[in-house]
Amino acid sequence: MAFLDTLNDSLTKERGGRHGGKGHEFQRYWALCHLLQIDLQHDDYLILLEFIEDVAVLNSEVTPDQMTLFQLKKKEGSATKWTKTTLAKPPKDGKSILAKLHESKSIAKDETAAISFVSNAPVELKLETGDDSTAFSELSASQIDPKLLAELKTSVAAEIGCDVGEVDFANLKFIRSPLAMDDLESHTMGRVATYLADKFPDHSPRADILCKAVYSELKVKATSTEEAASFADLKRIRGISKTQFSAMVALTLSRKSDSDVIDGFLAGLTQENVPYVQRELIRRAARQFIVEKAGRGNALLSLLQNNVEKLLQQLPDNLVTSWDVANWLVDQISTQNTATDFSILDRNYMIAATLYWMSQ
Repeated sequence: MAFLDTLNDSLTKERGGRHGGKGHEFQRYWALCHLLQIDLQHDDYLILLEFIEDVAVLNSEVTPDQMTLFQLKKKEGSATKWTKTTLAKPPKDGKSILAKLHESKSIAKDETAAISFVSNAPVELKLETGDDSTAFSELSASQIDPKLLAELKTSVAAEIGCDVGEVDFANLKFIRSPLAMDDLESHTMGRVATYLADKFPDHSPRADILCKAVYSELKVKATSTEEAASFADLKRIRGISKTQFSAMVALTLSRKSDSDVIDGFLAGLTQENVPYVQRELIRRAARQFIVEKAGRGNALLSLLQNNVEKLLQQLPDNLVTSWDVANWLVDQISTQNTATDFSILDRNYMIAATLYWMSQ
C-alpha cells in the first residue's frame, strides 16, 4: 500500500491532545513560525496539527512520501533543563518522552525523515565532544556520548518491551525554541514581519493581520475532534498546505495599511467639502482609534464594529456621501436601546472608527 493511502487517523496513536491542547499557545505559535520557515525553503508542503505528534510536516500536499515529526513541550522557569531523567523516566501515568518519540517514529519508519523534540528549555546531556549541550539551539542524538546513548536506548527498550536493537535514534533531534515565552504573540508577529519583508520587499503588508489569521487557523486545526478516514479528510481537518498559506498571504498583501485607509477616507471627506476643522478632529480621533484597535480584548470596539457592519445593510436610499453615512450610522448606534452603552466614546472617535470600517 502506498504511503499516501495510509495517511488517516488510524495511524495516530493518541488523540488526547486535540481536546487538552486548547491552551497550548506555545505549540501553535511555534508551528506558525515553522510554517514561515518551511514556506521560504520549499515549494510544496503540508503541515498537520495533532497527527501522530503535535506537528507533522509532509513534503507534498498532493502526493507526500516523506514527513518530519515534532513533539513540543514547554517548561516553566528560566533555569529549567531537560535531563536524562526527565527525558527517559516514564511518569506515573504514561510513557517517557523518548519512548513516545520512538513509537511515533516507528509508525511510519521508512517515511519519517526525522523526529524532533522541541522545547523552550535546553537539553542537558553528555556529548561525545565534551561540549555543553545546553549551549546548542539544535543537536542530534548522534552527538550524544555513545555510552549515554546506549543507556537511553536500553531504558526505552525496557520501558516498551522491545529489543534494544529496535530503538533507533539516528534521526532524532533536540531543538530549543527561541520564542519569548512571556510574549509569544509579539515575538511571533516579529517573525511574521521579517518573513514578509524578506519575501515581499516591495510591499508593506500587515504582519498583524497575517499572524492572527494563521494562528486562528492553526487553533482550529489543532482542536478539531473530527476523525479523518482518508488523506483528503486529514488535509481538510488538520492541515495547512502551501496553496492555502499562499492564499492567506495574498489576501494580506491586498489589504491596505491603517495609514492608507485613514488617508483614503480623509481625502474623501475633503472632496465632500467637510470643513477642515472637522476633518482634523476626525484625523486625531482616527489616530487614537488605530492605537486602541491594536490593543487586545477591546470588547467595546468589537461590539461597535458589529453594529456598524449590521447597519450598513440597512442604509436609507437618501444618503449620498460617506460623511452622511457615517453620521447616520453613529446616530443609529447612539440611540439604540441596548445593553451596551457607547456614550463613553467621543462622537468624532465613533465616526472615525465607522469611516475606517466602511473603507476596509
